[in-house]
Amino acid sequence: MLNFLDRQVISILAEPIKQDLGLSDTQLGLMTGLSFALFYTTLAIPVAALADRWNRSWIIAIAIAIWSFMTVLCGLANNFIQLFLARVGVGIGEAGSGPASHSLIADIFPPERRAGALGILGTAVPIGAFIAYAGGGWIVENFDWRTAFFMAGVPGIIVALVMWITVKDPRGKPKFLESFKRDPDKPTLKQAVAELSMKPAYWHLVAAGVLVQFVSYGLASFYGGLFVRIHGIGYGELGWKLGLMVGISGGFGAFFGGQIGNYLDRKKPALSLLVSGLVLVASAPGMIWAVYAGSANAGIILLAIPTFAATFYYGPSFSAIQTLASDQTRALAVAIYLLVAGIIGLGIGPVFVGILSDVFSGGVESAEGPALQKALMYLALFNIWAGLHYWFAQRDILKRIAH
Repeated sequence: MLNFLDRQVISILAEPIKQDLGLSDTQLGLMTGLSFALFYTTLAIPVAALADRWNRSWIIAIAIAIWSFMTVLCGLANNFIQLFLARVGVGIGEAGSGPASHSLIADIFPPERRAGALGILGTAVPIGAFIAYAGGGWIVENFDWRTAFFMAGVPGIIVALVMWITVKDPRGKPKFLESFKRDPDKPTLKQAVAELSMKPAYWHLVAAGVLVQFVSYGLASFYGGLFVRIHGIGYGELGWKLGLMVGISGGFGAFFGGQIGNYLDRKKPALSLLVSGLVLVASAPGMIWAVYAGSANAGIILLAIPTFAATFYYGPSFSAIQTLASDQTRALAVAIYLLVAGIIGLGIGPVFVGILSDVFSGGVESAEGPALQKALMYLALFNIWAGLHYWFAQRDILKRIAH
């Protein structure tokens, strides 16, 4: 929850930051997406390798402390470069939690309950987004965007201590330095990639993840720009309405995706992946409808369609990845997924929207609203492409079972 709160609070703050620091939409895209993704994705690989050897609970606790401190530093930035670097620091911290969390859950829960457990974990994402949008919107309207960063970052330092003390790793407490010694029973990154390269379904899931994140982060990074420019809504009102929409639709998407995934996969292997793809395809026209809605309220309600789709896939996808990977490559399989999906989806998605918006507006301030709408319309079409990869992934898993 804190992971997504500190990651996404910048989305509701982007427009006031743009006005205060004099940024372009391209710079907003770089600040919200690429700055975070640079180390969030690349560091996930070595941290995942460490998570396969060291205490995962401690890794998660250290990660929370780092990204929370860097979120506080975001509130002290006075220009684009300083804010960009602080966001890089947030990405460095958040690189540690994903692979370690997935690996820990995979050890605690049996395969038939894994999609449901990961779906519950995924439910924390929209809860964090709700707090980011509702709380961030209220704070920026009543105080300023710097205070919002401070309020978002400080609680994580406390939670990091609680995580360190209370959450136990079934492996026990291996010595830190011994975790870096080469274990002949543990595969290297090269060996993990070689193993996974023999499983086309895994790479279709990676491609789907790239496209889902490309759309979801590209859209979320410009929530404020869309509704403030087109509908003139206040940040406080926008924040709680967006937060409520994301919290409800995203929470239902993640929870039902996991629970439905458990049910469908008992009926037919990987059937949940096909359903995830169909949900994404259906969400594309819904997103376009939301972008061009006649009122702010209608637009926010319609955004529930792509938001539901963007979290529904979570449990089925990561459950399938944990099943496709061997016991020795579980954390690395997630880290490789996060690396590719993060760099292209999270890193490039917001930049893609920002560049398109700047090109369509031609530097004319009065054209910035319609230009952003057009950019987001093109973005929505990538959900259809993502749906195709889920169909390919399910097909390849069925072929593996047949042989």
